[in-house]
Amino acid sequence: MTSLTTTQREHLAKIMDEREPVLRKEIRDGLKRMRVEGYDELLSGTSDAGDESLASLVTDVNNADTQRDAVELQDIFAARARMADGTYGICIDCDVAIPYQRLEAYPTAKRCLECQQAHEAKRSRR
Repeated sequence: MTSLTTTQREHLAKIMDEREPVLRKEIRDGLKRMRVEGYDELLSGTSDAGDESLASLVTDVNNADTQRDAVELQDIFAARARMADGTYGICIDCDVAIPYQRLEAYPTAKRCLECQQAHEAKRSRR
């Protein structure tokens, strides 16, 4: 069971509640940009290799930003589900309570700092 107080849980839920509409807007704007700023429009009739490279980079950055926002929104949904089932604030790897300071900085954290660092180190070796 989590060691968070009701006040702490409410504060963390509020942070996520405030972040959700911002992410939804950023995702909508990103999707709109992808449709409006199509690869052909970015080239503006040029066929220079440098322009094509820049157009490709801009498209990739827009896609990456939108993807990152979508993942963060999914993390909020998952954190809310953990709140509902009573597992929020508990590390999914070691079952230890995640410190409030970590959750306040990163409300959707699903791992304690030690397990997150181990997870990232493992992923970087792939």
